[in-house]
Amino acid sequence: MQPFRASLQAKVLAVVLTSVGVPLLVMGGYLLRWNGEILREKVRDALSNHLFRRASEIDEWMRQRVNEISRWSASFVVFEGVEAILRRGPEAVGAQRDLKSYLDSVRGHFGVYESFFVTDPRGNVLASTREERLEDWGKALLGKQGSTPVGLVSPLRRSEQLGRPTLLVMHAVQGRRDQTVGYFVGRLALEELKAHLRSPPEEPAPTLWLLDDQGRVLGKAGNIPDSPGEEAFPAPLAAGSGAEAVREQSLPRMGPTVYGIRRLQGPSGGYVAATVAAPTVYRALAESRSRLLRIGLPAVAIVFLLSFLLARSVLRPIRLLSEGARRLTAGELDVSLPVRGADEIADLTRAFNVMAGKIRETNRALETLAITDELTGLYNRRHFQDTLDRELRRAKREDRPLSLLFLDLDHFKQYNDRWGHSEGDAALRRVSDAVVESVRASDMAFRYGGEELAVLLYSCAKDQAVEVAEKVRRAVEAASPAEDAGKRITVSIGVATFPEDGEAIRELVDRADSALYAAKAEGRDRVARAGAPAPAQKKAGRRKA
Repeated sequence: MQPFRASLQAKVLAVVLTSVGVPLLVMGGYLLRWNGEILREKVRDALSNHLFRRASEIDEWMRQRVNEISRWSASFVVFEGVEAILRRGPEAVGAQRDLKSYLDSVRGHFGVYESFFVTDPRGNVLASTREERLEDWGKALLGKQGSTPVGLVSPLRRSEQLGRPTLLVMHAVQGRRDQTVGYFVGRLALEELKAHLRSPPEEPAPTLWLLDDQGRVLGKAGNIPDSPGEEAFPAPLAAGSGAEAVREQSLPRMGPTVYGIRRLQGPSGGYVAATVAAPTVYRALAESRSRLLRIGLPAVAIVFLLSFLLARSVLRPIRLLSEGARRLTAGELDVSLPVRGADEIADLTRAFNVMAGKIRETNRALETLAITDELTGLYNRRHFQDTLDRELRRAKREDRPLSLLFLDLDHFKQYNDRWGHSEGDAALRRVSDAVVESVRASDMAFRYGGEELAVLLYSCAKDQAVEVAEKVRRAVEAASPAEDAGKRITVSIGVATFPEDGEAIRELVDRADSALYAAKAEGRDRVARAGAPAPAQKKAGRRKA
């Protein structure tokens, strides 16, 4: 026999009939106050989430630009060309031509930059993709990278040369004796940055602002002013993180406003702000309050006691659902609400618990996807950076060696040109499978980028790592189709080991990369260890696949 089930609608009708009308004012006032709190909290959470996402996007965008400039500035073509030009010998003209050709090549592949140019230590342009001049405010930034050269992003400033705003990313060019011989500079196109400042599609859509460290406006609502930094943001820079960064007050020229400010953690510095007019956010709440006052005043005294008691029993599970939804929105995924009764709210609570469980499962799947390369099934480069940082600290703490292998498929561009990218992808998967099968279960393989793979060997000294690398090389060669010699794939491998080849991430990666270059230079399809004598031939540029 099924238990008696009273629907939510039946309970509401009981309230209406019992109180000889509807207790609109008292009950409605309670609901309005409660809904107002929920709405304000929702607005704060939504605005805080917008700020977090946009700040993260801009920081990541800036970091990518700095990493690109850093990588290009380390090219042999760049530092050898700069040194040759500065020596002003007979090879200077050829070096300048080669340097411009390299800049044009990089510019052709990266549309996010307007131009590239290389300067001497005083900011004089040595080579560029177009007629260029480093502005005085850009020259003032030279030499501010400290003893360890790192890339930096200039302030968003108006260029008198271009007659419009511009943004520079620069990195020191290190010569053979690790001295700064010049600077590699990229002038960014601002369309992608503007896209990060456009309002999101959901309502109410906040206006997004980009501010400098002093709170001056650099961008607003997807636009960059002609003279960035002249207008001041109308609110003080009391930026925090999360909901603490969101406030509500009347701002000059804007009136009552809900706004939030979040500091950028990337190389550009400054802040991201979001504003939305308070009347727009709370319009529904104001309309509900007005309607309640017109209808509910005559019935307030009659229905107060009975409606309050019954409404509390109705609203309690709704409040629990709202709290559960708030916790779920805040990222607390282990939410399970108690189910009481046998009405529609109980069914909704059960559905909420099922939904929360599915979100937990989906979140775990997304975490796996976020660290995995889709083509090869190996871990991706971002996970490589995090893992290498963590394992280096562990290796230092436990005083154990840690070896790094860099693998690059030989002549892979020609392979793609001959057989097509589909066959190239298949070959890359075969190589990845061969690598995974050749190392221990405790070791980790990554797709570092393009046709370049990386392997971390835990507690593995250099001699052992070289043996593993040889095993991998033979396994890759054996994985090629036996029936078609034209599809034979080989790899060159560079080996570096902590601590003898470096104790920092950059140092260890550079040593492994240099060893890989040596393997390429010695004829490919071989293993080279960091610290071995360099090949006799002259290093004429970046290594080729």
